[in-house]
Amino acid sequence: MSILKTTSKRDLSTLSETQRRQRRASKPQDLDHVGVLLVMLSALGFGTLAIFGKLAYAQGLDPLSALSWRLGGATVALWGWLLLRNQRQVPLSAAISALSLGAIGYALQSALFFNALSYASAGLTALMFYTYPAFVALISWGTTRQAPTSWQLKVLGLSLLGCWFTLDVSHEIVQPLGILLGISAGAGYALYMTLSSRLVRNVPPIQAAAFMLLGATATVGSITVVLQGVVIPTTTSGLSAVLGLAVISTALPIVFLFAGLRRLRVVPAAILSTLEPALAVVMGIWLLGEQLQLAQLLGGAMIISSALLLQVTSGRQKNESIRRFDGIPGQLP
Repeated sequence: MSILKTTSKRDLSTLSETQRRQRRASKPQDLDHVGVLLVMLSALGFGTLAIFGKLAYAQGLDPLSALSWRLGGATVALWGWLLLRNQRQVPLSAAISALSLGAIGYALQSALFFNALSYASAGLTALMFYTYPAFVALISWGTTRQAPTSWQLKVLGLSLLGCWFTLDVSHEIVQPLGILLGISAGAGYALYMTLSSRLVRNVPPIQAAAFMLLGATATVGSITVVLQGVVIPTTTSGLSAVLGLAVISTALPIVFLFAGLRRLRVVPAAILSTLEPALAVVMGIWLLGEQLQLAQLLGGAMIISSALLLQVTSGRQKNESIRRFDGIPGQLP
């Protein structure tokens, strides 16, 4: 009897470990250190957008032209990489999905964001845009029927409060249309991020990003040409700014984000992405000599704390789930 019992326990242990590996391979995890690092690198790259954007504007580029060069340059960079490595093949359905995601989803939220800038300051528009983690949580709740945990909601609130302090819009003159457009841009980005997390389950991150950017470039480039024409940078500084926008601020961050979404659930990934404004402030101080305000320091601390708390709590929940499994055979964490 004891031999049978021992064998049964060993079989159960082996089975549970196999099932855990299958679950890790087929489903993004709340806590994956590589995934966390990838999303943080993505936030760092996106945080340079304001730096290169200001450099591009100083060289005579307007916002639409800068956006067109940003997307077009990133598309060329990624497709050049794929052609060199002969890795451009993806299933037709996945290619169509990625192209549509860029042509409609990414282009739409970009258009909403840039229109919001006409009715509100850059700081207020950015603050409204950074409501997107809340929309990600709502979309995830509606599509998966899994409500965010109470701790995730608290961490989300802390990160949003941190964005408020970091972007410092306490003295802004508020226009309702600007707020509506800014929040709509955040909702659009949340939908884009959610759909991206599903796309990259079946398509490698670089291929997914290349097709998505190709669709976005087609839409934004066409609109720019029709409305005003594209301003061509003619100076070395202008070309350098465009190169930075394309590669450092767009191609690499999107690939890192897509790679992170393969390893993390979309809600924690969205919360981690709010590191972007804090990192943007740090780089503005470091590279452009901008002054740090006390409110920005406090906001940055809140955002970083929310990212750390999210990881620590996810680890505790995972350990607790494992303990429950060990105590009740036959149940998976």
